[in-house]
Amino acid sequence: MPIVTFWSNNKKAIGQTVAASAAATVMAMEHNYKVILISVDFLNDSMEECFGAQQSNAELIKSLIAAPKMNLDTGINGLLKVAQSNRVTPEMIKDYTKIIYKNRLEVLYSSTYKDISIEEQFECFKRIILNASQYYDHVFIDLKKGTDCPQVFDILNMSDAIVLNTEQGIKTFDEFFKIPETQPYIQANKIMWNLCRYDKKSKYNTKNLVRTVWKRQPIYCVPYNTLLFEAVSEGTIAELLLRIRTIKNEDENSEMFARVKELTEGILMKYQELRMRM
Repeated sequence: MPIVTFWSNNKKAIGQTVAASAAATVMAMEHNYKVILISVDFLNDSMEECFGAQQSNAELIKSLIAAPKMNLDTGINGLLKVAQSNRVTPEMIKDYTKIIYKNRLEVLYSSTYKDISIEEQFECFKRIILNASQYYDHVFIDLKKGTDCPQVFDILNMSDAIVLNTEQGIKTFDEFFKIPETQPYIQANKIMWNLCRYDKKSKYNTKNLVRTVWKRQPIYCVPYNTLLFEAVSEGTIAELLLRIRTIKNEDENSEMFARVKELTEGILMKYQELRMRM
């Protein structure tokens, strides 16, 4: 099933994880899909901040205690150890995830596993992602930012859609919009453009950018929203989006939800475009 990766060529904290977390949550809410969100990064607790602390799977712990020769690690660390020995199967991944919405949304947080190199962890992540794509309807990836780790391009190449994220500002746009030219390993037809922490009052808003700078593709955005970023710090992003979904008044909160929903619809359209070209 489709793999969509959120990535930025800039290593700055721009809100990429928030955008990926919000999009995965809304995709699971608005459609009858089973979604998994995976943080492919190391020692980064941004996603854990969005959804709250990792909770051990009680049934998995029971089975591991019954079979003490197996390792007792849960979450992504335990799954990486399984992947390291090439024993990952599509069905077992769910035993290591944190369940956000039952049968709808699950997450795998960032790795803290230090016993293998970053290069080998990436190889393990590739196995996990490929197996996840055989079990879940949509696999969302929050990928390590920047270009200093060449293995990120392996993940980008195996993705069906790539959401490139940036913040508003002329200096970042210059490099951002040149990515298809400067990064030949990224297939241009997979790219979607997304502005994080978006401010529609800025002169660098989507309307002006589409008209004057980027005329070939739509530009999506996840607006800056006070409630959203408070929910991130409290680990309640899923609860907030579920609550905002039912709001009928048109305000900044309903607008934020609408923009995230627009991004998920764009992801589905990108899948359809790619299938038609195959």
